[in-house]
Amino acid sequence: MTEIYAYYKAVKDDGGFREIGKQTLEQHISKAIKFLNEEIKNTKIWKYYVSLSNEEIIDKWMKVAVILHDIGKIFYQENFKFLKEWRYLNFVGHEFLSTYLVDKFLNAWLEEDIESRIEEYKSFRWIVCGSILYHHHAMGLRGRERLYKIATCKNENEFNGILSKVLDIIQKYLPEFGDDVTQKFINDIKVLRPTKLINYTKLYLTGDLLSEIYRYVDEINEEIWRNFVKSGEFGKKMILSTNILIMADYRGSEERGEIRTKFGEVVDESIKLYREILSLP
Repeated sequence: MTEIYAYYKAVKDDGGFREIGKQTLEQHISKAIKFLNEEIKNTKIWKYYVSLSNEEIIDKWMKVAVILHDIGKIFYQENFKFLKEWRYLNFVGHEFLSTYLVDKFLNAWLEEDIESRIEEYKSFRWIVCGSILYHHHAMGLRGRERLYKIATCKNENEFNGILSKVLDIIQKYLPEFGDDVTQKFINDIKVLRPTKLINYTKLYLTGDLLSEIYRYVDEINEEIWRNFVKSGEFGKKMILSTNILIMADYRGSEERGEIRTKFGEVVDESIKLYREILSLP
């Protein structure tokens, strides 16, 4: 079965490349969700978040954000970059594609029962999309946006394998959304099917298609900030959701073979602090 990588790095070795670190998208999701459930939900930050709304609803949409925050990486699976002795998958800008796709997922869910779901959708659409859009490099978002093409896969069979893997992931981690929503979501991904470019051997997302996605996400971004300025409660939820996602994402990235960073130390200190506060009378 085709694998989807959330991280991949190799080094030159005897004329070829030797893998020194990799993590599949499903492995990343599994670790991030485990951290959300076993660590973050036992902290003050989570207790405060759920005090602002219904805990079941907060739990549902935070779970969606964690599971789909890297879904845009499915379009980068042949997007290798070479730097001296290194070869690695370059995922710059994936948050734009992830935001685009998660919005399609939310729309598919809404269309199943518009009348009963519209208020919940309006309350959490911008929070889920906003936390995903800003879970990387919040102060340099524009610098990650303007790509001209993305190498996605080797051929049509490989892309079909990617779609099959995404279907498996959604059914495994978000079964409560049902087969109809899942299939509509897969169909939305199929619309972005990569194409063969002249003089290239791989399949790419083209600049024209990427420009359409960027325009779509730019409109989402404008609406996120309108809500942020207009509503203090929205602002709180947006900040809480984004920070929870950042922590879950970072912890979900552990065991990739990378040196632990200062940011990782900050995440650990934050969790420790929130737990200590929670234990106080």
